[in-house]
Amino acid sequence: MNEPTKKERIAVLGGGISGLSVAWLLKNRGIDVRLLESSDQVGGLARSFEWHGVKCDIAPHRLFTNDQDTLRTLLDLVPMNAHKRKSKIFMGNRVIRDPINPIELVLKFPPKTSISLVWGFLFRPNLPEDSFESMALNNFGRGLYDFFFKPYTRKLFGVSPREISAAWGKQKLRSSGLADAFKRNSKTFFKGFYYPEQGGYQAISNAFYEDISDSVTLNAKVTGLEQSQKGISAVKYEHNGREQKFECDRVISTIPSTVLGHMLGHQINLRFKPVQIVYLNINKPRVMSYHWIYFGDGDVVINRLAEFKNFSGDHNAEDNTVLCAEVTVETDNPVEHVLTALEKYRLIDRNEVIDSLVVPIKCGYPIYDKGYETQRIDALDFFNGFNNLHLVGRNAEFRHIDIDEDFASANLLINRLYGELSVVGYETEQIFDGQEIASTV
Repeated sequence: MNEPTKKERIAVLGGGISGLSVAWLLKNRGIDVRLLESSDQVGGLARSFEWHGVKCDIAPHRLFTNDQDTLRTLLDLVPMNAHKRKSKIFMGNRVIRDPINPIELVLKFPPKTSISLVWGFLFRPNLPEDSFESMALNNFGRGLYDFFFKPYTRKLFGVSPREISAAWGKQKLRSSGLADAFKRNSKTFFKGFYYPEQGGYQAISNAFYEDISDSVTLNAKVTGLEQSQKGISAVKYEHNGREQKFECDRVISTIPSTVLGHMLGHQINLRFKPVQIVYLNINKPRVMSYHWIYFGDGDVVINRLAEFKNFSGDHNAEDNTVLCAEVTVETDNPVEHVLTALEKYRLIDRNEVIDSLVVPIKCGYPIYDKGYETQRIDALDFFNGFNNLHLVGRNAEFRHIDIDEDFASANLLINRLYGELSVVGYETEQIFDGQEIASTV
């Protein structure tokens, strides 16, 4: 553990939730911190905007965690409502429970499909688990693999499951029997979640920002890092058309590891999946009663769909609503393909669409290529060569984590550097431990 000196200055790169969390935690300890954000606002993917009277998030989000310290801290910062999760899976022109119940699949789909699912599971192979494909085949059989895992994984990552690391499966597939094949751990499948009462997910970002705004420089594009024998000595950045420099004793980076590596003259062989977020303004008060819909069909470009009116009453629109579709398939015409998918499942008629908006996300998901574990270790070894450089957050650590985990990772780092310090405001009941909760929708 290192005790901060009065002169110690910390540079934080990136103003998403990870960077805001780091700067907020440091400021609470009285440490001199400067957060540099390239855009004109903070939040990263945890941003919100109003469009046609509806408060919209950048992609669908949810907040659930078993880490009670993290939960109490976030609830102390932002008033939130507790929701009972409402979600479905659409595939094969049918609506299926989420998580999938294998018995329901057998009953809802044609005999040929049902027999394939059961037969494949009864006669599973025993392959060397060197990819996500072989792991899924060993655990669930050919029928379930061809029916769900293969098309959905290809849609999510853009490559065959044969090219995806088995480590991805070890994180997401935790069962070994058909009866619980799609049951998820409490982190992946959650009965309830929290959502801000007002302001969308931007409310969380704003709560951090309000406490540290005097330590944040917006429109500050980091252009390079100066090095010395002690590690990183300064951060160079462009601001107001001028090249500037922040001399520092420590750098905490939340920007993509590939970008950071490039600044330091080192190639990081990791990949991120770009995503397009399609927003549709619909000429009706509401389209669906669910928070999320997941699309399992491989020929449907949508990964998941959300309707923001089902998360909060913080909207000015009465006669219209907004759907948000996360598109993980590469397409030059995402709006048309989203409309086709929604009409296929009779959710909307395209004549009801008043307006559309597409927001591209360059680093949507880390791609777990085969061999990525070695590449990630090599990258971390390189960064660890700088004794005053630290990585926090989804894009920096190359981990598929959520907002609560971003905050927890930031807190873990600051505690490791400067000793544990409670930032918890009050006690909160563990209401998502299997108990029923009332929906606020």
